[in-house]
Amino acid sequence: MSDTTTPLAKAAIQSLTLRSAAVIAIAAAANRMGIVLPDGAAQEIANSLIDLVVTLGLIGVAVGRTRANTPIT
Repeated sequence: MSDTTTPLAKAAIQSLTLRSAAVIAIAAAANRMGIVLPDGAAQEIANSLIDLVVTLGLIGVAVGRTRANTPIT
């Protein structure tokens, strides 16, 4: 996102609350499984998972639009 974007115009996926919730969930799951994560690892994993979900969502939209624009056989 550009630096000129106001906080109110941010997408929900860029929300610090959403990212924080993902980080907390990953850290809690790792702790429950007995895995010790290095400093910053939970944040990196959360960012990667959020990026993956967004990318898969965009791919799904592209596939859906392509199928909608072709004749059904």
